[in-house]
Amino acid sequence: MAAVCGLAACGGASGDAGSAGGEVRAVDGPVDMGALNDVCAGNVALTSAPPYTGPAPHPVALFSQHQGNDPTGSTFPVRLLQDVGQPERDAFLARPAQTQLVACAERDAREPTDVICRFDIGSQKQVPFFRTSYRITVRAAHTGQVVATVPVNPAAAGCPTSVKVAWSGAEVFSAPTDRQIVTALTPFVSWGGTGTPPAPAGPEDAPAAGGAPVVEGSVQMTTGPGVDPASPAVRAHLTFWDAFARAQEGDRAALGTLLDQVDGSFFGTLTTILDQNRAIPGRSVRGPLRLLVTGVSPGPEGGAVTVDSCLDETGRETLEQSLPTGQIGIASRIRVNLARDSTGEYRATGFADAPPAPCPPPAGRIS
Repeated sequence: MAAVCGLAACGGASGDAGSAGGEVRAVDGPVDMGALNDVCAGNVALTSAPPYTGPAPHPVALFSQHQGNDPTGSTFPVRLLQDVGQPERDAFLARPAQTQLVACAERDAREPTDVICRFDIGSQKQVPFFRTSYRITVRAAHTGQVVATVPVNPAAAGCPTSVKVAWSGAEVFSAPTDRQIVTALTPFVSWGGTGTPPAPAGPEDAPAAGGAPVVEGSVQMTTGPGVDPASPAVRAHLTFWDAFARAQEGDRAALGTLLDQVDGSFFGTLTTILDQNRAIPGRSVRGPLRLLVTGVSPGPEGGAVTVDSCLDETGRETLEQSLPTGQIGIASRIRVNLARDSTGEYRATGFADAPPAPCPPPAGRIS
């Protein structure tokens, strides 16, 4: 998960102080982690920091509240170590002097869990763990202005190895995972530098058609600009994901539908994935699953197409090592290959990671 890169240079407190009409103070000096952390207070602009402009990537520094409820605990810098692909490293692992954006994560809402964290802190050795949502305020380091506020709900990491807590009434909170952070901030670090910076897109941007409630097993699909929702390839793509999502929930009837939607070799791959998921103790992968189709392009052979999507799936997992049980948002970009069979119908032949790119806002929607 996210790891602390150092506490010595930390100072200030996270939050929206100064963002609601407070005066922003211009500071001319070295752009280091301590100065970047001061931006989180909402009243500091670092005139030596590069402006948030020009082509991507836009380097970002992340600061977060501690996982304990010590009221004197400062924010600290977070350095992403896991699940960060090479295209993302330039933005998330840049030197402080290159930083254009400062992301300040603070706890928002919380809910109790049955998880107990155990620490040697005198009389209270068993500390209750709260599953916590976060609000990440993204600011331009050069101006101190708020670019966007991004929710991360719920954060999924569990008991930390060490923590600062209140001596009386200690509590511990979950923290965002690396992937949750990267997903939340990618639209801003990958902005092309022209026009208005993007607003974050989340599940609320893809409601079910007609306002129908989202239920387990449901699949919602939205289409990006230039994608025809009535395209046979897009409809076949939706049918494939619907069957695969239901099969993950143990719907045996869905396996027959899935077999009709894919070629034989790919069906074998999918059943292997299903078996692996079931072999993990306490793991179940359930709906809803949300797809945002970003493009349909010709495949390498005649009659074949590739469909690129942003995929957001919520899985319910019982995690090991005292991690809490609950929903974990899994978001990724994925490419599905489709080919026409002898009847002229599309069948899925495989999938892989799609080329990295920000997800555009949805245009039309299908359920």
